[in-house]
Amino acid sequence: MEEKLPVEILEDEFEDEQEVEAPYISLKERLLDIKTLLGFGISAAIIVFFVLTVKIDFATTFDNILKANLLYLLAAFALYYSTFFIRGLRWRMLLRNAHFDQEHGITLPPLPGLIEIIFLSWFVNCIVPAKLGDAYRGYLLKKNANASFSRTLGTIFGERIADLLVLFSLLCFGGAVAFSRVESKFTDLSFIFALGGVLVLGMAVGLLALRFYSHKIEKFIPARLHGIFHKFQHGTVSTFRRKTLFKLYFLTGIVWMLEGMRLFFVMQALGITGLGLSVTIFVALTSSLLTTLPFTPAGLGAVEGAVVGVLTAFSVEKNMAASVAILDRVINYWSIILIGGIVYIFSRKK
Repeated sequence: MEEKLPVEILEDEFEDEQEVEAPYISLKERLLDIKTLLGFGISAAIIVFFVLTVKIDFATTFDNILKANLLYLLAAFALYYSTFFIRGLRWRMLLRNAHFDQEHGITLPPLPGLIEIIFLSWFVNCIVPAKLGDAYRGYLLKKNANASFSRTLGTIFGERIADLLVLFSLLCFGGAVAFSRVESKFTDLSFIFALGGVLVLGMAVGLLALRFYSHKIEKFIPARLHGIFHKFQHGTVSTFRRKTLFKLYFLTGIVWMLEGMRLFFVMQALGITGLGLSVTIFVALTSSLLTTLPFTPAGLGAVEGAVVGVLTAFSVEKNMAASVAILDRVINYWSIILIGGIVYIFSRKK
């Protein structure tokens, strides 16, 4: 794997969209980088600590997995991968909002091409920490459509803000419904909601600052980077155009509901039928919230622990909960590495 990844933004952008290429390192080198190795080390430490603390019986856990209903698992797999189509539609809309169109001299790849770029960025996010896949997505669009790297990153940042706003809203709603209908052992959910609240607040403040105080922020930025900042600011703010705001949140809501339904079918495959959809969605969204943390690749370790912890709080037997966590991560993490690696090898967009 010798594809290049952006490590820092050193562009000199002009109104005609000409840009100096940013420096890159090979993906192979990035995989061997100390930060990547440290990320996987943190993941391993979390998993070992969790297994020793909870005392998972792996024989029982894998026996549960072998007895899982394959049809339900295939349904969960299909639901998860259908989210990439929705994400592709949403990103295309955001790119058009940011004036990435033929009228402004940019020919975007067709929808399948945009979906491929998103999928490749997910693959990178699964093997390196710090959400480097988002920068990789910007690089791929620049390479394949000669689009502004900085403005593309702005659309991705705006997309992340929308994701987090909808995710946190659904998490709060799902939690309220779940705890009103199903008895749980939770005594304090402050960490989950505090984490979500801090992330939402931070991104909301960042968005408002970019929208209304960009001229003040600019004073703290070197003059040579003003062009980059302007394009990033435009890409971010254009995400929330009034005429497409409903569609943005509608598509984002569908994505997260499909994420919840994926876990629902995984639990059905293992014969866990008494919790209801609201609890399932709450568990799925809690784990999704932890994938936003940049310390490990795609939240590896933290997500699995969260799924087991939340499910056991709803009286799911710990080994069965571990079976859910493993199968769910096979779908939304390990399959991305396997299929993404194959797509990466044969992709003409890399």
